[in-house]
Amino acid sequence: MSRAPNDTPTTASAEDGEVMLDGPGGLAVSLTPNAAEASAAAIAQAATIARGQMPRAKSCGD
Repeated sequence: MSRAPNDTPTTASAEDGEVMLDGPGGLAVSLTPNAAEASAAAIAQAATIARGQMPRAKSCGD
């Protein structure tokens, strides 16, 4: 059984040269700056693709 997607964004902070992510469901991860930048770009690209896959709301009169 799959879970519904979470609508709570992940928070990010920087500490001692690392990027710390905290998110829903107990997500906690530490990344190097390079890994954080690459992950951010991959997430942004996937979000754009996923948004395009969402059903479009019908406008009035359709």
